[in-house]
Amino acid sequence: MERFSTAANIHTGSMASTQKVDGFIDFIREVNELLQKEEDLSPANQQVTTMIARLSQQLRAYYTPEEIKAVLRHEYMVTNQLMLQDKLSQAEFQVELADSQLICGAEDFILDIVARLPYWNIYMALVSEELSTLRQMNRQAGQMEKLPIVFIGSGPMPLSPIILHLFGEVEVICLEIDPAAYEASCSFLEKVGLKSKVRVILVNGASFDYSSYSQIFVASLVRNKRAVLEQISRTSVDPLVAVRTAEGMRQIMYEAIDELQLNKQGWRILGRTSPDGNLVINSTLFLNRLSGSAISGS
Repeated sequence: MERFSTAANIHTGSMASTQKVDGFIDFIREVNELLQKEEDLSPANQQVTTMIARLSQQLRAYYTPEEIKAVLRHEYMVTNQLMLQDKLSQAEFQVELADSQLICGAEDFILDIVARLPYWNIYMALVSEELSTLRQMNRQAGQMEKLPIVFIGSGPMPLSPIILHLFGEVEVICLEIDPAAYEASCSFLEKVGLKSKVRVILVNGASFDYSSYSQIFVASLVRNKRAVLEQISRTSVDPLVAVRTAEGMRQIMYEAIDELQLNKQGWRILGRTSPDGNLVINSTLFLNRLSGSAISGS
């Protein structure tokens, strides 16, 4: 395994030593303190970009269950994890917004530019696994028709919906709550010639009427997932929901779904995708409603 120069590097082993865990926590503290003090979280801030890249690389490494538990249960993580995730989400949003606006102003063939983005292969790997799982579940259910997909939280650069459309050959309806992301994604989709196939609606996913849809994706950066699932349960007759989550040390960067609560909320896990160890950070849970159940509002 590659060794990093930072003291945050954790080597695999049978037990997580206090020294190793403390070293990683020191690195997380360094990342968090930088993000909390910096006003500019856009790609123009090279210090922020470099630090997030280091964190992303660290989270793709292998960790033992003991190391994961020790880090995630550390007092600093318990206190600061949500604040860190908020800043990381803002930074990711800024990257996609900047790239979306830059591409919209380009004269080259747009899809060629998109395919050269550093995170294109990550999205391709993630969505390919999701599509494979979705097709398998549709075959098992005897569902042969290619139904439209609702994608909640598509952001300013709707790469996942585009890949779902191009390789799943389905119409995709994007729900986006942020006005800036909505405007950027509409311009982007018009630029790539997909505006009629991948549509964007400015709406909160927790208030949308899903009665006409049964295949729904929830992005990792959607923070009100419970409210969204409640609304899906109330308005969709027989939904199949793909919710992006994070496992192990990767939940430092992205919110993890509490799987124990899903059953209590009327959902059953049908399957999951597992991230590529060297590429993808997110994993995805596929859910449907338990027979005769309904989710009550919180």
